[in-house]
Parts: sequence; structure tokens; C-alpha cells
Amino acid sequence: MEKASKVFGMTILSGMVLLASACGSNNEAQSSETTPSQAATQESKPANSEKKVKLRVITITTDENRNKIMENYIKPGIAEALPNIEVEFEPGGGGEDMANKLKTFNASDDMPDVFWNDAGYFTPLKNTGSIMDLTSAITEDGFIDNYAVPDALKHIDGKIYSLSSGADTYFTPVIFYHKDLFEQAGAQVPRTFDELIEAAKKLKSSGVVPAVTPGKDGWGPKLYLLQQMIQIGDPQAMMDLIANKTDFDNPSVRAGVSRIEQLAKEGVFPEGIANLDYGPSNEMFTSKKAAMYWMFTWELPNLASDDSVDFFPFPSASDKYDPNQFVQFWGSPLNGYAVSAKTKHPEEAIKLAEYLAMADARFFESTGAPIALKTGNATSEPGPLMKKFVDWYNPIPTKIASLALNSLDARTSAELSTQGARLLTGQYAADTFAEEMNKIWKENTWFTQ
Repeated sequence: MEKASKVFGMTILSGMVLLASACGSNNEAQSSETTPSQAATQESKPANSEKKVKLRVITITTDENRNKIMENYIKPGIAEALPNIEVEFEPGGGGEDMANKLKTFNASDDMPDVFWNDAGYFTPLKNTGSIMDLTSAITEDGFIDNYAVPDALKHIDGKIYSLSSGADTYFTPVIFYHKDLFEQAGAQVPRTFDELIEAAKKLKSSGVVPAVTPGKDGWGPKLYLLQQMIQIGDPQAMMDLIANKTDFDNPSVRAGVSRIEQLAKEGVFPEGIANLDYGPSNEMFTSKKAAMYWMFTWELPNLASDDSVDFFPFPSASDKYDPNQFVQFWGSPLNGYAVSAKTKHPEEAIKLAEYLAMADARFFESTGAPIALKTGNATSEPGPLMKKFVDWYNPIPTKIASLALNSLDARTSAELSTQGARLLTGQYAADTFAEEMNKIWKENTWFTQ
């Protein structure tokens, strides 16, 4: 599962943080004379009798990988790594759920000591002084040295606010597919958008759902589908939209929206996709009810266990786009574990954030996924599907940052979710989508802060 902001047309290898220990003691001076009862009491007390520092953490809990990280990598080692810290974990969900929780905590001056941060709710936290600048702390304790490219951690103001595994740098949306289902349907791997539509028709005729992706709350359109459908026609227009140099009146942007409308009307997706959640969409593909799975490569390690699974990049819709020259990458330097600037235990909270980032790195390392935060462990050779991905992805010269993580405030993000879900129904006009998004785009505080 687990990559900054407004850096376009560049390969960005993100990275973040490690673990440590904490705590000091406040022992009062004692008299040189000790009574027998006092001596007995002292002898019976454990050597480390300091009261533990209690810290509250809200983590992202959006998918099975996140559950594995918590149960297999965070909880088992935290007592040994941070013996003087007692941690209360609270599930935060993700996206709007997480944003709403943090908004409530911030308004009531009850921020958790450590929390998962992202660009969608960073601005109000910064404006209220609720998020800590970690630059000096992780430089002084040496944690920053564990990152391949430390500068990739920096926000546009030059400061570091979040720590992560750096795995996000390697997450990009692709089209996973079952080779045997394609063969049975007589479908070929498409290289153009028109060929994609034709392949979908053949697959549907063979009795399988052509493609599946999460649609509930506009998940797919917001996180990657809108960007992909614009990008495959005109990557420069997509980069301009991310940088707020254009809007939804741009003909190339509107063409991308129209492609989503076309996909929905052509029956490429299953009925009811606008209400289809992450887990059921994944199961639909793994059970071979769907021939294609449009998803980020964080699912690649899980899917690689099926020999029938392969992937291909989103096919081109014009001669402006070449999948070997342009690719979307997930992430932002704001994504990761952040520390409240108002915590009563800043040193311990920073060490906890470092520990959590390293736990993420250890998990992704175990899957064979490339990461930017090095754990010090020896790594094994990647499997064939991962090697194919890395060999394709690494040389791509222009890596385009994700719109959802780098250009949307919470309100605009929520509107894109709503509009995206409507677009997936196939009964919502692309022009209406563009008009509605343009209304809020002009008020997007990400650009007016």
C-alpha cells in the first residue's frame, strides 16, 4: 500500500523515515538515608519504573494491505522498539472520512499526537498551527539519511511535514487482465482507446464483465480514471490542470471526461459500478467474473500469485500520448505520518511517526515492491510481474503527479467524488460534469491559500 506536490514532468523518487526510542526520567533527589521498608520497596520495583508516555494515533485504514501492516508490522514490534510509549490506535478510514475526523479534532483542539496526513486536509492544519515541521528533528536524529532522495520529502514551502515508506512513488494505475479470459474471448491487448472499446465488446459477448474498478463515492474517477482519460489524449493538458493553468473548459479535459461517459455507456463496467466498493471490485476480478481490473499497482504483489494475471498501461487516445513517455504516479510529500504541533510529547511522537513509516517500508519490502525508505534488510529478487512493472516504469521520463493528492482541497475533492460517481452511471452528461466541476474549481483553496 504505500509517494511531491506540484512537481511535474520529472521522475520523483519519494522517501521518508525510520524508528528510534524515547524518553527521559524526572527523578527527584533522595535522602542518603533509607529505611528498611523503603529499601524493600525499592528492591521490589522494576528497574524501568517510569510511567509510560501515552500517545494517540489515527491511522489510514482503507484496504487489506493497511490491515496487514497494522497487525503484522506495527503492533508486534512497537513495545520493544518504543518501550516507554503506550499507544492508542484509532482507525481513520481514508479520504473524506479521515479528513472529516481531523477537521473535527482540529476544531475542538483535540488533535491526535500522530496522524496520517494528506494534501486534501493539509492546508487547514497548517493554517491553525496543528501540524509539525519535522525537518530539523529528522535531520538531527539522522532518520532523513535513510531516504534515497531526501528533497523529495519536501513540500513546496521547503519543509517536511510527513513521513512514509516511499512506496507510493512506485504506485501507478494500470490495467490488470486475465490472459486466459482474453484468449477465450478472442480479444487482443489494446494499444489505443478504440481498441480498448472493441476488446471490451468481445469480452462482454463471451459472458464476462469487461472491466471492474471501485466506483463507490467516485473512488475510481477521482483517484485515477479522470486523470488517465485526459492524460491518454493530452498529457500536457493534464499537467496544466494539476498546476491550475487550465480548467474544465479545456477541450482536452472535456474529451477525457467524455471518454468516461463512453466507457459507461458501452457497458465496459458492471451494472451498479457507482455503488461498487473496493473489496467487491477486487473479488470480482480475482474470481474471474471480470476480465480486467483497473487499479493501482499496490495490488500487484497480491495479484501476481495468479499466473493468468498480467497488466498493460492505459492505451493511447492520440499521438500526443505514449505510455513509455508519460505515467501518473501516486503520492505527495504530504502523504504519510505527521505529528501534531500541539502534542505534549513531541520527541516521543516524532519517534513514533518514524517507527510507523519504517513499519510501512518493511511491509512493502516483504511484498517485493520497490521502496525509497531503506530498512537495512537484504531484499530478494522481484517476481516476474513486479520485474516487468519496474522495468517499464523506472525509465519513463515524465511522471505526472496525481490530481487527487496534489491539487484538491477537501471541498473540491468531495465534489469530484460526487460528480465522478454520477459519471459512472452512463446517464450523466460529460458537459454537465465539466460545468459543475468548473464552479468549484475556481474556489479551490489549494490554489488560493
